[in-house]
Amino acid sequence: MVTQIVAGIYQLKVPIPNNPLEATNVYLLQGDKSYTLIDAGWDSATAFNSLNRQLAEVGVGFRDISQIIITHAHFDHFALVRRIKELTDAKIFIHHREQEVFRIRYSISKEFLGEVVIWFRTNGVPEEMLAAVHGPISGFGTSVPAQPDVLLSGDETIAGGAFNLKVIWTPGHSPGHICLYEPVHKILFSGDHVLRVITPNVSLPANTIGNPLGDYIKSLLTVKNLAVELVLPGHEDIFRNLSKRVDEIIHHHEKRSAEILKGMKHQELTAYQVANLVTWMPEQGGVKHDDLAPLAKLAAVSETMAHLKAMSVEGKVSTTVRDSVLFWSALPAEK
Repeated sequence: MVTQIVAGIYQLKVPIPNNPLEATNVYLLQGDKSYTLIDAGWDSATAFNSLNRQLAEVGVGFRDISQIIITHAHFDHFALVRRIKELTDAKIFIHHREQEVFRIRYSISKEFLGEVVIWFRTNGVPEEMLAAVHGPISGFGTSVPAQPDVLLSGDETIAGGAFNLKVIWTPGHSPGHICLYEPVHKILFSGDHVLRVITPNVSLPANTIGNPLGDYIKSLLTVKNLAVELVLPGHEDIFRNLSKRVDEIIHHHEKRSAEILKGMKHQELTAYQVANLVTWMPEQGGVKHDDLAPLAKLAAVSETMAHLKAMSVEGKVSTTVRDSVLFWSALPAEK
């Protein structure tokens, strides 16, 4: 379904197979002689045909597209670029840190899957759950990603007709996630950084060095005070009042950290055990970890690890290793 947001900006809904999000929001920007595409969608015949049909509704073909800007390299935003590049000479823009995602989600080897299994085992995931790693995660590696033409760092401006898009690096959901800010029209293309209803997944993947949740909170504060009148997200509906939504997301993570600390008490727990203390999907009334599907359970453990890492940096928790398993414990609050 095509929606004209403002003159020269169209929103296209590209379906995602077997996903509760249902679709990726792809944006088409009209230039002087060509068009810019922001994100592309999942790599499937259904998604490709849907995008092709919606472009035709606007009177645009793939050869009319000269630029494809990717907010991040997750499958539902980037994978379809592979098919589009076969039909156009468009330049692909992506943040240089997203090259890390290629290894995790596209070029998956048996060695990498072994690393993932060890990572989850180290964090207390039961052996009977580890078999799930080889199914859904290895399924990501069925598509060879298109190679980017321009690697971004942040603070660049990408021109497209009447629109000048400032690149804002917003790591957290993905290491090289970017938002695109159009200051004249006061529009923010937020990708998955800020969504209207759900809170984006922020995880600590296998062998990751860093603090993804800490990065995410800082990135939220980076965009919070921009002069924005309209937010165009990667999923769900467009919305206004960016500052209010940022505050809601930060509060969500503060509440989750408090829930973790309260549940830990004076115990030493693995990340898997901590994940069982958390109420998941609060937007839908709340679900316990045991009631999640196998893949969702693993994703929840990864999110829990991101919280524990951030809390460790803040001096709220500490770690102990016993028999190659990592245990976490709450530190006394400062008086």
